[in-house]
Amino acid sequence: MIDTHAHLHLPPFDPDRERVLARDFAMGVTGIVEVCITPERWPIVERLARADPRVVATVGIHPHEAARTTPADLAALEPHFEQPFVVAIGETGLDTYRDYAPLAAQERLFATQVAAARATGLPLVIHCRAAFSEVFEILDREGRGQVRGVFHCFSGTLAEVREVLARGFHIGLAGAVTYDTPRWGPLLRQVPLEAVLLETDCPYLKPDPDRGGRNEPAWVLRTAEVVASLMGLATDELIGAADRNAEELLAVHFPAGARAGGVAP
Repeated sequence: MIDTHAHLHLPPFDPDRERVLARDFAMGVTGIVEVCITPERWPIVERLARADPRVVATVGIHPHEAARTTPADLAALEPHFEQPFVVAIGETGLDTYRDYAPLAAQERLFATQVAAARATGLPLVIHCRAAFSEVFEILDREGRGQVRGVFHCFSGTLAEVREVLARGFHIGLAGAVTYDTPRWGPLLRQVPLEAVLLETDCPYLKPDPDRGGRNEPAWVLRTAEVVASLMGLATDELIGAADRNAEELLAVHFPAGARAGGVAP
């Protein structure tokens, strides 16, 4: 059971990060993709990935940071792209929903990271909220059809699902799916199983029925249960496929572990 998008390096985990990891692995998590979002927290991301083979990392700068970071800050991170535990570039993308940074600054930062993914062959972890057309335009221009990756915590429409799939990207599903199942059911039945990835986006987006509070990797099982039900699949079937998808996309192999029987972190 792989959590393909976690932020254990963020401050909410500072008091008990090691205990959280131990608990999650004990509950059946077999792999965690630790996603970098700011240059200053990269040392913690790196330390987590170096300490345990079940944790791999991404290198990137979140669009919310675009007002105070530049492509030069990404350039300072570029030497880490070659680290053996680095499996993707991101989290990067565009967000006009929160509007924490000017769109032009976000676009410059995103374009730089798309170009880096094309140059390195690493997949992209894309954050996209209320900016799908702009993201697709930059992907097509800078990626030139040569980049793959995932639209993490996907929030779009069926038409946008089709655009994502047409570009060879995966659909990342997080706890938000559990908040509005009537909306997600018809959409997920149109998503091919080979395109699905499961994630938590922890410490954010804790699934229902315990929405709110701090999320963590073990809660990916709850999301898997809901997604499987909406897609008409057994939970183990969905988890097995999503894990294989993650390992293929990220070119990584996590050791198999026991499936968790329930989530009670």
